[in-house]
Amino acid sequence: MIAARDVFAETNPAFCGAVFAQFCSAYQGARPGLSPAAALVYLVVPLAVSEDLAPTFDGCNRETGFTLWMGRNPKVSVDLAKKVNSTLEITTAAIRFGCIAGIFKLTPDGGVESTRKALPAAVTNGVAGAALKRARLLGIWMADMGSPRAVLEALGVSV
Repeated sequence: MIAARDVFAETNPAFCGAVFAQFCSAYQGARPGLSPAAALVYLVVPLAVSEDLAPTFDGCNRETGFTLWMGRNPKVSVDLAKKVNSTLEITTAAIRFGCIAGIFKLTPDGGVESTRKALPAAVTNGVAGAALKRARLLGIWMADMGSPRAVLEALGVSV
């Protein structure tokens, strides 16, 4: 039997907005008073929602950290630029949706701030739950890196 995937459900603005809200909430929890830079949000779909990288999160927790995760999984940065570019429209639509729906807001310094403490249970179960967990881990790990620049440099992007 061939398993079918619902790509539209995984890339709709509401779902991605919920994933971004989890990412931002986790980031803010790890660094109170700071929100992740909008540039970091563009990494979330290719890293957390993409099922091809899902196995790289197996056995990881909040203590793993971004550099250790990257060290264990160098394939994460392979073709990352292509993946980010191919998900630009999805991410931008989700950011717009999230701002309009009040899930998060843009800050004056270019950050994305979650306005929600929790999501409805219907959103956090099943396949969605795994992507949300990965987004939370990325939020914590990226916050622990200290700056968006450090995250981008760990991914091999020079700024």
